[in-house]
Amino acid sequence: MKVKSIILENYRSFGKNNNRLEVEEINTIVGKNESGKSNLISGIEKIKLLGMDKDDFFLERNKNYNLTPKAYVELLPYKEEKNTYTSDLSTKLIINGRYDTNVSGGISEIIKNNEEFQEKRKKINEIVEESNIKNYGSFNKIIEMINSAEIELFIDFPYVNETLSSMGEVNDEYYKQAAKYARDCVNYLNKLNALLPEFISLDDIQLKTKYTRRSIENEENKALKYLLKDIKMNVDELKQYWILESDDKINFEIDFNDKLSELIQKFNVFYRQEEVKLRAGFDSDSISFAISTNSKYINLSERSNGLKWYLNMFIQLYGKTQTDDIKNYVILLDEPGVYLHINAQKELLKLFEEFAKQNNQIIYTTHSPFMIYDEKIERTRLIVKDEAGNSNISNKFYSLPQGVTSVGATETLSPLMISIGMNMSYDILGKVNCKTNIVTEGISDYFYIKGYYVIKKSEIPNIIPSVSANNINNLISIFIGWGCKYKVILDQDNTGRKEYRRIVEKLKISKNDVIFTDGNRETINGKIFTIEDVFSEDDKNKIGITKTDYKDEKAYYALSTLKKIENGEYTYDKETMHNFDKIIDELFKNN
Repeated sequence: MKVKSIILENYRSFGKNNNRLEVEEINTIVGKNESGKSNLISGIEKIKLLGMDKDDFFLERNKNYNLTPKAYVELLPYKEEKNTYTSDLSTKLIINGRYDTNVSGGISEIIKNNEEFQEKRKKINEIVEESNIKNYGSFNKIIEMINSAEIELFIDFPYVNETLSSMGEVNDEYYKQAAKYARDCVNYLNKLNALLPEFISLDDIQLKTKYTRRSIENEENKALKYLLKDIKMNVDELKQYWILESDDKINFEIDFNDKLSELIQKFNVFYRQEEVKLRAGFDSDSISFAISTNSKYINLSERSNGLKWYLNMFIQLYGKTQTDDIKNYVILLDEPGVYLHINAQKELLKLFEEFAKQNNQIIYTTHSPFMIYDEKIERTRLIVKDEAGNSNISNKFYSLPQGVTSVGATETLSPLMISIGMNMSYDILGKVNCKTNIVTEGISDYFYIKGYYVIKKSEIPNIIPSVSANNINNLISIFIGWGCKYKVILDQDNTGRKEYRRIVEKLKISKNDVIFTDGNRETINGKIFTIEDVFSEDDKNKIGITKTDYKDEKAYYALSTLKKIENGEYTYDKETMHNFDKIIDELFKNN
């Protein structure tokens, strides 16, 4: 099952409101320092759906409420799970305590509708009523959990198997039958539990260049232990090298490096900057690692922080998921890619995509605009602290959390706006600025105009949403200073006309570089014509422009439209395309 949403209630800086994170396959968490990003990762990391093994989550209370924290997780079945269990309902879990998790929805309905489980549970209870099994210690707890399976998540404690095994060996038919039916019920519930995802965070650890024979077992050498796990080996097996005869040592080293080579081949599937090779060398008292991206090997410590970070993340992640079919994990990363240059950060995003294809999900925090999926910005979530110090989540990348105003809003939104607007990593900072930048008033204009270019199958220019018309002059000032090409599209309304006068009269930009959405280059006082008026009546209805909540949710409707266009599910009609053609053709007529 995949996670649909997570709520952290009263955990650290998260309180009672705006504490729900909507989760997609890949999720980018953006926020200023101390906004609560790390608290979010910390809280989710502690969630174990089949029972929290520690109390720490429930002890870290929000100081404003001082109430015991709770976690709410909603899950959706994957396609194959829908087919297997003939249910597409979401499963809702409420984690109240260490081994106290309420369940409702999908899994509950599957249990209720499974006739075989219901029949065997019924037989267990009948046997218990007819005999004195009810006095058999731990078996009562097992029966209680089986009877409550639709409302309380079943947890397979160690005593469950021990109890059922001992009952099956008792020379009493009642005990044997009850144990058999109970084991069948437990196996069925564990099969359902296997559908639940597991949350994994990655530690800040690094594989060292050299490990002495004496230091191998040290606790801080986690990276080495993960590496050994990756190649199906452990510390004790590695230590055997130093007690082997000379010939056997040679064979051991060859076998070790063959396994290492197989692992690095998997790494190279994801890391495409250069082909990487990793080799281990043994001497009388240590093991050392050297790395190569050409014909020459050098010590691992001498390579760039970026490559080492990449390699350590892969070794750890592969070690923690250890299966040929890595799936059903929610991978948590706090500020990944800090040491990576721009291109490597983009490669890291591709790595995330590969893991997500295998029914995994990724949640990561970032400050870097290059770590945001500019083509899939709907994956981005914002975290902002309010005046009381509570962290608030906005699942709409284009707006702050409901009811929250913050002096940190600009800092929170800046990497997002840089990513989706200027794409500065390639077009401005990279000095590839021959591409014209189209500046729009807002994010909805960005989506609608991009949709037009996707339908036309034309090269998409840099479309830059300025958040509001009043900010356009600031962007134009930057472009003038950097010598970049630009065009401006404004609504023909009071706000648009005011900004038009400011950029034409004060910045002295050419009227040839500005156009209104009605296709005119001049202001028409009193006229109201916005981006929405470019659409035909039929498209307005299909997009949702005529709906009562459109004004408040216009960015949502515009994004939904773009996603449908990109997926080939929708296209603008001829009248709408004609209206857009008129605007774009006129805008670029004098180029």
